[in-house]
Amino acid sequence: MSQAPPAEAFPAYPASWYLFCESGKLRQGPVSQQILGRRLVAFRTASGRAAVMDARCAHLGADLGFGTVVGETIQCPFHNWRYGCDGVCAAVPGLAQPPPFARLQTYPVVERHGYVFFFNGRDGREPSFPLPFFLGEDPDGFVAAPVFRYVADCTWYMNSAHAFDLQHFGAVHDRELLAPPAIDCPAPFARRNSYPARVVGDTLLDRLLRLAGAKRVETTLTIWGGTFAVITADFGRLKSGFLMAMEPLEDGRTLCHGIVCAPRGHTLLRPLVPLKLRLRRLFTHGYLKEEARRLRGTRYDPGHLGPNDQDMIDFFHWVTALPQESDHEGIDRRSASAVLRRAARPANIGAGTGGAAGAGIG
Repeated sequence: MSQAPPAEAFPAYPASWYLFCESGKLRQGPVSQQILGRRLVAFRTASGRAAVMDARCAHLGADLGFGTVVGETIQCPFHNWRYGCDGVCAAVPGLAQPPPFARLQTYPVVERHGYVFFFNGRDGREPSFPLPFFLGEDPDGFVAAPVFRYVADCTWYMNSAHAFDLQHFGAVHDRELLAPPAIDCPAPFARRNSYPARVVGDTLLDRLLRLAGAKRVETTLTIWGGTFAVITADFGRLKSGFLMAMEPLEDGRTLCHGIVCAPRGHTLLRPLVPLKLRLRRLFTHGYLKEEARRLRGTRYDPGHLGPNDQDMIDFFHWVTALPQESDHEGIDRRSASAVLRRAARPANIGAGTGGAAGAGIG
């Protein structure tokens, strides 16, 4: 058995994708918030482009979230300094040229399904990997439910490690494994666990699943960059999937943003999609929130991990070895993009009519 890495080996805020806000919030102007240990602002320019950057003006630190959008720039509420989407100060009243220091860090942005996501990487660099989705599926073919949130009383890496915690599948999720989990890395920056299991729990959800004939589930849990999870569950006739953007908090806990997705469906069935989404969201949120309540107070202690924790230990070593910030050079980002595009073990969640994923992260 290998020794787990020390807690100091984990980055506080990994280079990964994070959920900033719902896209609709930008209609009224800039939005700023404390996230990943810093103040960031998101805004939409006159042409419709969304941007995320440091929220503190380079002049005297005023919060740009209280500023205004002027054309393709955001204007500081204090002295009207204006910044473009590249973070460079474009204009300062009374000066022919802005000072060289007037530049703010920016973050790559992707809008999908009505949400604004940003990548926490080095300023000016492309993301290490594309915004994750179900492998082999086109995001445009899906719709998303309103985001649900809960706080996990543990660090982000403890929360993510649940995907590789063999013992907790039975103890917490009431799943009887039918075969050893298959763990692989389907793309750079991604680690996946797949396993078949029997539904043996006595919760309301599990009883409903068995009544619907869903006595067995094929689950996949893929962790991207350490903090972004993609979960699918195939119960046979019932199929489900959701995304989990995990946000490390400054107090050591983890704010989990869950987004349940469903296929748009054929034209005649599309009126049923909102109902399916509501049901999936209801069960998935309740399932994960209850798990988080039961697992309060869990703490990482590498010296107390044993032989039964080897899959978790391997995950901890994998995630601490991921390139962070300045060492992204040499990583083939194209291979991650290709994996997301091609049907590599497709999620195949298109035919489901309800149910929750049945296996969660934290």
